[in-house]
Amino acid sequence: MAHPAHLKPFELALPGPLRDRLVDAVLTGRKVATAGLLAEYEAEGAGPPEAGERAALVDSGGCAVAVVEVTEVRVLPLGDVDLRHAVDEGEGYRSVAEWRAAHERFWRGDLGFAVNDSSQVVTERLRVVEVLDPVAAAVAGELALHDPAVRGSRADAERLFDPEFTEVGQSGRRWTRDEMLADMPEMAVSDPEGPRIEAYGMKGVLLGPGLVHVTYETGIDGRRARRSSLWRRLPESPLWRLYYHQGTPVPDGLR
Repeated sequence: MAHPAHLKPFELALPGPLRDRLVDAVLTGRKVATAGLLAEYEAEGAGPPEAGERAALVDSGGCAVAVVEVTEVRVLPLGDVDLRHAVDEGEGYRSVAEWRAAHERFWRGDLGFAVNDSSQVVTERLRVVEVLDPVAAAVAGELALHDPAVRGSRADAERLFDPEFTEVGQSGRRWTRDEMLADMPEMAVSDPEGPRIEAYGMKGVLLGPGLVHVTYETGIDGRRARRSSLWRRLPESPLWRLYYHQGTPVPDGLR
């Protein structure tokens, strides 16, 4: 899907794994802010965007995955960027220093710009207007819930769960949304030093307007499970949220 002809592309970072992670963070509602150097715009012969502008968020393949709207634009010295902005970039920054170190590595190393406290930065706040690829949005949400940083943050996790979420776990236990949000940070796979969730064969199917079915298999410390999720988009929101999930253990030796 090429980006809509009437909208300019909204590109985060450079094509590759970093861009794809940032796009996923936007699609799942975790990333609501971004920043760039004013010098980047000047080098391209363009000015910063204006509040109210809409653009096509593109992935590393140049395909449009969502329409986003810029809701706020500020031009300020790098030294004045605050913690609220750093956190709202949705990349797990816990301080302005962490945010700045990561951005300076990108601006210096990947783009070749020298920066200091007085370098002018363009900060933007944005919102998703429309998701153009529902399956991609559902898969991005499913993978986000495998990330210990997301699982350990109630604010990040609750954006991904539908108000009527239910899960039937491998043990047969039934979880409500509130129970899952309360218990998830304490699970072993939510610990950054704990076991990782390895996902295999993930695929999604659009069942109808506002409903995507995602299936895949996981391995956690050698234990396999087959998983099925339903992601739902409510009419009043452009974001996709997990409505139902079930995990079924796979006995040893079963293919």
